[in-house]
Amino acid sequence: MAPGPPGLIIIGMKKSATSRLAIGAATITTLLLAVATPRPAAAENVPAPPRYVPSAGLTATEVTFANGPTTLHGSIVRRADLDTAVRHPGIVLVHGSGIGNRVELTHEAEALAKAGIVSLIYDKRGDYSKFHRDFSAMAGDALAGLRVLRSSDGVDADKVGLWGFSEGGWIAPLAASRSADVKFVITVGASGLNPSRTQAWHLAGRLNRAGIAAATSDALASRSVEVVTGLGAFAAAEYDPIPALNQVRQPVLAIWGERDVVVPPAESAAIFSKQLTASRSVTLRTLPGASHGARVTPDGYQLPGGPVIAGYPDGQLTPGYAGMMSAWVEAVTAGTAPASHSDTPPRQGHDSLPLTPVTWLGFGLFGLLLATLLSWPVAAVIRRLRGHRGAPPGARPARWLTTIGLVTALGSAGYVVFIVVAQGQPGTALLGQPLAWLLLRLLLVGAFVSATLLARSAWRGRAALAGPQRLRVGLLLAGSVMLLPFALSIGLLLP
Repeated sequence: MAPGPPGLIIIGMKKSATSRLAIGAATITTLLLAVATPRPAAAENVPAPPRYVPSAGLTATEVTFANGPTTLHGSIVRRADLDTAVRHPGIVLVHGSGIGNRVELTHEAEALAKAGIVSLIYDKRGDYSKFHRDFSAMAGDALAGLRVLRSSDGVDADKVGLWGFSEGGWIAPLAASRSADVKFVITVGASGLNPSRTQAWHLAGRLNRAGIAAATSDALASRSVEVVTGLGAFAAAEYDPIPALNQVRQPVLAIWGERDVVVPPAESAAIFSKQLTASRSVTLRTLPGASHGARVTPDGYQLPGGPVIAGYPDGQLTPGYAGMMSAWVEAVTAGTAPASHSDTPPRQGHDSLPLTPVTWLGFGLFGLLLATLLSWPVAAVIRRLRGHRGAPPGARPARWLTTIGLVTALGSAGYVVFIVVAQGQPGTALLGQPLAWLLLRLLLVGAFVSATLLARSAWRGRAALAGPQRLRVGLLLAGSVMLLPFALSIGLLLP
């Protein structure tokens, strides 16, 4: 084997601690990037989207419609025996989050169609992803679908409304606020909060369910969403639904499951009650024993029974759910919209918390923290390349501080991103803490102990410290000081 450059030989032979530090930091960084970076699936592994086939007694008419340059495809579902010479109410169903194939909405569409309400389900626009979603454009898609349904045979153009599930509970009111052609609005599992605060509440609940203490769950979930939002990796994170709610004049039926664990139902119901000021008929209902999607559930997470749709269990519709919607639509379209009414809102296990996304300044300070911690090994490499030998006072605790500090900073930053990527699954829990988080807390203590030992050694050997060496020690100790506000901000020092 040919010898490498002399400088690399010197580094390889003389600096085992520095090598381990560099390799460790590089490995951690690589793992964090691997966790945080989405990977597109290989083309041959992507299943074809399921095709919608209506149940017995129903028919489906394929339609194509456009919203500007975007072409959308859908199905109009109706009873096979429905007399198209008679005009019937219609409803456009708007997806929740995710890719959004029309088959995901067949349960509701078919239940409404069987009640005589002509339903349109459609595939979500192709540019939707976790990193890009445009609520305004999706509201335009819903209105484009509404225009198609209003012009369909057997549909009364003056009796067509919108239904929105979950994320669709932001989109349907936004669309209704823009067009008087929308005659009514139904939302299921809608959030009255912005997406980032809603997601943090959901993640906190999942962490708590996994055995993490409530205070730690709240802190971890909040910091996770704040970091991801600050990175720009959470599309439309700060969308405010309230202005659209203020402008909805149509009758509204808003439904929440008693066991909703995805959006904060009690807070959302209170916001809808307060902000739907322009509508003369607002009905807020709570479905006993129901999940976020109005399915039968023992705990909000499990959906026993029912079909598997698009690879996921769809569960069973909660008894009374479909009848509640169809009876309300019948009353509204008959001109007898009910007086405003609110059920007792569902109970929430915990409240949502306000968030402050990390800014460029916060990320810049994190970079400065890493730079100060890396200053010690970088200076060591430079000294050895210049032929200097000998370790300054405090070299051993300095190496420990560098290594432990970098692992703590990179590991905690990576873990909060991991919490979002893993959808609130923290891994092994111990003493009410994620094991990884508990280890990071112990490492933080180790970093502060190392900093104390370094400061003591440097003080005792200060006479032997030349100017550059004093600067090295000072920079590294400054990094240890910066670890304290970093740990507080990311939640390592919180309960």
